[in-house]
Amino acid sequence: MAFRHLLQASLFWLLSYSPAWAAPDRIPVRVGVFENPPIVSAASDAPPEGIAIDVIRWVAEREGWQVTYVPDSFDNLLARLDKGDIDLLAIIAYSDERAKRFQFTQQSLIGNWGMVFRHAEADIHSLPDLKGKRVALMRSGTHSQALIELLRQFDAPFTPVYVDNFPQVMEAIAERRADAGAVNRVFAALHPHQPDLVVTSIVFNPVFVHYAAPKGASPALLAALDRHLEALKADPQSAYYESLRHWLEATSANGVPRWLPWTAAGAGSLLVLALAIAGFLRHQVQRQTGELQRRADQLQSEIEQRIQAQAHLNQLAYFDELTGLPNREGFRIALNQTLTGLQGTNERLALLFLDVDRLKNINDGLGHGAGDLLLKQIAIRLQSVLRAHDQLSRFGGDEFVVIVSEIGDAADAELVATRLLQSLAMPIHIGSTQVYSSASIGIALYPDDATSMESLLKHADTAMYQAKEMGGNRFLFYHAQQTARVVERLTLDTRLRQALERDELLLHYQPIVALGSGNIVGVEALLRWDDPDRGLVMPGAFIPAAEDTGLIVQLGEWVLEAGCIQLRAWQEQGKASGMTLAVNVSTRQFEGARLVKAVQQALSRAGLAPECLELEITENVMLIMNDEVRSSLETLRGMGVRLSLDDFGTGYSSLSYLKELPFHSLKIDRSFVSKLPERGDIQIVTTILALARGLELQTIAEGIETQEQYDFLRDHGCEFGQGYLMSRPQPAGALAPMLGRPLLAGNA
Repeated sequence: MAFRHLLQASLFWLLSYSPAWAAPDRIPVRVGVFENPPIVSAASDAPPEGIAIDVIRWVAEREGWQVTYVPDSFDNLLARLDKGDIDLLAIIAYSDERAKRFQFTQQSLIGNWGMVFRHAEADIHSLPDLKGKRVALMRSGTHSQALIELLRQFDAPFTPVYVDNFPQVMEAIAERRADAGAVNRVFAALHPHQPDLVVTSIVFNPVFVHYAAPKGASPALLAALDRHLEALKADPQSAYYESLRHWLEATSANGVPRWLPWTAAGAGSLLVLALAIAGFLRHQVQRQTGELQRRADQLQSEIEQRIQAQAHLNQLAYFDELTGLPNREGFRIALNQTLTGLQGTNERLALLFLDVDRLKNINDGLGHGAGDLLLKQIAIRLQSVLRAHDQLSRFGGDEFVVIVSEIGDAADAELVATRLLQSLAMPIHIGSTQVYSSASIGIALYPDDATSMESLLKHADTAMYQAKEMGGNRFLFYHAQQTARVVERLTLDTRLRQALERDELLLHYQPIVALGSGNIVGVEALLRWDDPDRGLVMPGAFIPAAEDTGLIVQLGEWVLEAGCIQLRAWQEQGKASGMTLAVNVSTRQFEGARLVKAVQQALSRAGLAPECLELEITENVMLIMNDEVRSSLETLRGMGVRLSLDDFGTGYSSLSYLKELPFHSLKIDRSFVSKLPERGDIQIVTTILALARGLELQTIAEGIETQEQYDFLRDHGCEFGQGYLMSRPQPAGALAPMLGRPLLAGNA
């Protein structure tokens, strides 16, 4: 054993010491390493080793690097990287904060989750259970910071016990200096059965570890690592996967720990010696024999634990924990192997990229737990309609991919896509709630559309995006024109942001009329875009893009302020006494209580009374209803702002919400008004009017285009209306002369 340590120390000296005469033409690279096995290990008596070290050595041989390893604590290495004392840090978890300090490789080395261990006597099963406990944490670790933030959100203060590395975390728990501790999943997978230590069900903060360089350093080192890592990951037989198998098995090639033959040989010698002097030391022989048996049993147990650890780690690395399906990495390996097998043949393949429609609404309305249950049920349904040789994977979030092999033509892929959509047609039960789900599917064919894995995936994703733009719950095959549409959409996003900066936006106003008198009682502000190239652009051409990108929040705030200023100007001219301004509000404006602040600011800058502003909110607000949204609505009403439920009858209204929330009025959607006085729509409209009266809400009908519609609504108790019969939306200058006089004479 002493000889082995001496040999390891000598190798470490040879690998670390790089005199100028050894390789004058090689590039010197200083690599910081710390103790975080099996990704990197930097024991004081042995050269660095692990997955990250294998990759660096492989790249160094091909790039002509002379590598010098700098072992230190993780905290000290971060400081050295800041100062430029080292050229690379072997592994570091990516975060936005760290990206401001360092450069990261684009390619990650391996994915990791945070996990929590406890000692056997600690009653810790969930995050709130850590309240008041002592928790061992690695200094400056990403998972440590994430756990601190999580426990702050759960209002669970605890006592941190800081150590330098993950092995010391486990020691602190075992020695009862801590009740629990946080490590990463790779380390945890190799230590699943330590005596008196128990892994909890607490899993958090998925991160990916990378190589990093100083902020101002040349990007050449990271670029070389990225180039080689991408190639290594694309080949399942590469040195990268060989390193993963080697270190995650943590055994020699024959499945036995490398030190086992030495131990066995030593034990045999002792046994022979004991037998030779059996007459003199018989009791010692018996004791040694028992000890050897105990050690042999222990070694066998360790081997079995290593095998279990490897299987556990493979499950974490290549399979999705929520659904049990192959994850993104598992999918890439499967598709790469399938495409390799198809080369040189006439066989075809279809790749289906599936995105669940409106999952965000479920998460916002029912909680992320409900969203997870929905995804599990969706995975089961999708798998149930696939053929045995089709491969379903969860690509991430609300995205799934299906490899459909053994197809004759596009019709076979179409049949599979149809079955997938039909499997989601029936409602899914999440507890006592019924949820209806659908999906958008994009299809790319091999070799018709592409022959490489990345191109196939990109084309299928593009087709899925187009299917979602068309309303979802459908599939589309990829066509080259779709790529052009994606580029056009990206261009639209850029031009729309520039339009906001260049003051190309303007408002048109449509009068809201009291149906009994014909007098204008308010105006609705409607956004227009005066594009220098295309002229006046209507909202239907750009609002969906603004919703997707989040720009709708800035646009909505601009409309609020510009509309309030215009109404105040009319009031000062004596043309708008008692009038209100109606402004449409997106559900995205409720995020972070931003809507309340925007309204307060717009009213203050314009000098407008809150009672003069009416916010029109679509029924989709019911899907994101939570305490924050409810509080925003109640605050707005408390300020005196009027609230109107827009497009009533077309969305997701809950009568219980309608009764409880502080709305002043309902707006009857134009789809019901346009067909009046047909019998079916008469029943719908009269029911809405009766419901509004029962809830003491005013009603506004939109889309009135004929005198017959106007008369029907007025005679059945609808108080207000707007539409082309009275006036189309007008610029402020054109509308001003109409203010203060009835729009329809003789209606009083």
